[in-house]
Amino acid sequence: MAEVSYKHCSLMFECPKCSVINYMDPFSFWNFKGKTKCAGCDAIYAVEYSNGQRVKGPDPAQGPHDKLPGYAQSKDYKTEYTMTGKVSPPLYARAPDQKHGPTYSNVRGKPVAAGKLTAADLVGSRARFIVEGKPYKPAG
Repeated sequence: MAEVSYKHCSLMFECPKCSVINYMDPFSFWNFKGKTKCAGCDAIYAVEYSNGQRVKGPDPAQGPHDKLPGYAQSKDYKTEYTMTGKVSPPLYARAPDQKHGPTYSNVRGKPVAAGKLTAADLVGSRARFIVEGKPYKPAG
């Protein structure tokens, strides 16, 4: 089987030292100029991306990295790097422990999310707890 080269791919780069494929997360690297760290050998590289296309790099650099790759794996797809400090944690629209909308317990004591709002829970068409900036508590 022929060896695949990832040297000219846009949002991933193949480390020249250890040949690990570092996948740059599109949301944080779409327009980025700075330093990133290889997940395989911890070498620092200067890269520049514009509209998701690599403009410069990877060029060897010194000093601390600005961002970590989103995912990395070896060329034979047998070793993946998921440890903290090797790749960045996933990006969330909101924190994973943050609940959406009103949450309360039903008659059995089980948590129920996004229950119906009553007229007393509303200020116009907006939820009262959002307007007041307080945690949700059902009216009554």
